[in-house]
Amino acid sequence: MMTYQIINLVATGDLKQQINLNDISTLKHTIYNQEIYGGRVAYLKTPEMNGKVTIFPSGKLISIGTKSPEQAQQDLQYTVDYLVKNKLITFTHIKSKIRNIVAMITIKMKLSLEEIADIHNVIYEPEQFSGAILKRTETNATYLIFQSGKIIIAGTRSIDELKKAVQFIIKSSADGLF
Repeated sequence: MMTYQIINLVATGDLKQQINLNDISTLKHTIYNQEIYGGRVAYLKTPEMNGKVTIFPSGKLISIGTKSPEQAQQDLQYTVDYLVKNKLITFTHIKSKIRNIVAMITIKMKLSLEEIADIHNVIYEPEQFSGAILKRTETNATYLIFQSGKIIIAGTRSIDELKKAVQFIIKSSADGLF
């Protein structure tokens, strides 16, 4: 049975209040540099976090680098707690929204990208990119298919959508299309 591994999950949240990034720059575990995006963002990454959170002056947050929706929610809420503890914002409960899940699945065989390109409607230009690109609108998934048997799935916005995208690979493999 093929299984998937989430490589990166991107989720967003909103503090529902403005925040001064200059104040954040004084905190431990934050990165704020005028040279990075013109000083329009700060980053928080502590040892307790699974990923990293980008903080915007508007109060918008982006969690990256987590491996599950639960980890993303934890990192976003941890950011709130960290900022409250340092008296930079008032407490709010964050509701995360998944924006993108990137996962990997491995088929234990070499794949002929030329044959896959003939069977599926894929983009395969080996002189431009070493993999074939397959887009499926049913699940918002984009598949990066490599000769080694590794397939990267990007663009899904829920675990259910990701599971459907993986099922497509499993079914295609069973049908001999991969």
